Amino acid sequence: MPDELPAPNIENFSRNGFVGPNTTIIRAQYRPRFLHARGEYVPRRFHPWELSGSAFADRLALPVAILEGDGISIEFNRRSAAQDYGYANVLADELHYIISGRGILDTEVGTLEVRAGDFVLLPRAVTYRWGEIAEEITELIVVTRSQLRIDPEGAPATLNVDLHVDRPVPHGRPGEPVDGEYEIVVRHGKQFTSYFYDVDPIPCLDAIGAPLVQRLNIEHVNGLGAEKGGLPPARLFGSTNDVDFIYCTSSRRSDRPPVHHNADFDEVICYAEGPSPWGAIDTAGTITWTPKGLLHQGPEEDIAPGRYRSWLVETRADLTMTPAGREISHLMETDQYGIHPSELGAAQA
Repeated sequence: MPDELPAPNIENFSRNGFVGPNTTIIRAQYRPRFLHARGEYVPRRFHPWELSGSAFADRLALPVAILEGDGISIEFNRRSAAQDYGYANVLADELHYIISGRGILDTEVGTLEVRAGDFVLLPRAVTYRWGEIAEEITELIVVTRSQLRIDPEGAPATLNVDLHVDRPVPHGRPGEPVDGEYEIVVRHGKQFTSYFYDVDPIPCLDAIGAPLVQRLNIEHVNGLGAEKGGLPPARLFGSTNDVDFIYCTSSRRSDRPPVHHNADFDEVICYAEGPSPWGAIDTAGTITWTPKGLLHQGPEEDIAPGRYRSWLVETRADLTMTPAGREISHLMETDQYGIHPSELGAAQA
């Protein structure tokens, strides 16, 4: 009687995400578990809470980039007090995700009261500032030259846009005179130019027409997959040039992701909240990064009992760590997305 064959391990090699040509590879071995790595092109997890508070101590402190690529950066911000200046990014759209905290976000088209779980889409050239802070705000920001738009795949099953997407409420009052000068910091790439005014230039009486700034909360996003199967995560935001996409990857009725080569997109995932862990991740704000082309699987998403929420950035840009990102990064294994055993072993030695 012939020896039994080992249980097969299935790998997927895809182009253009899962949209392009796909090849299934069958192996006897499970390949995501590597012993150790040498070099810079490795998967990482980032712990933003390890970023020094001094990074945000200055009055004009701005978000800190942890990953950068051509036309995109992933940035972290911590805000415990109101800003006494405005800010505008004239070369990139910004998608803000509130990890924790509550506060007032003033924009030139009105005000939003934001809370944990909110996504706020701020198109390029919109001036804004953090107003009153009720609880310290921590946020992750996707800064991209791609023009982002709310684009829920499978809507309204994914997101009821009419019910759960809103816009800022105009102040209904003119800008008031200020003591001294009011500063607006304009970001143009990696450079900054300040403009000064004798009145507060941000308030508006009204805003008419298409919404500039939009907000939704992750709790209103439904993951695709009412039945078990291999359905993709729910797309929330797309770009007009198909460079960057944002998906909701929260717990959902789906098979575990396949062992996978994503040949064309870097993957950056933010674990948003529990109570259930996602594999080896259980702290809100944990960021994972799998560079394009690297074999990975990732944890089970169908969590019972309980739930978790997370979201994914896919970008065609080739991301690299910034010095600040390196300070808070850890080598990541690509099975359950924990800190790699080789790093844990080195730390204990």
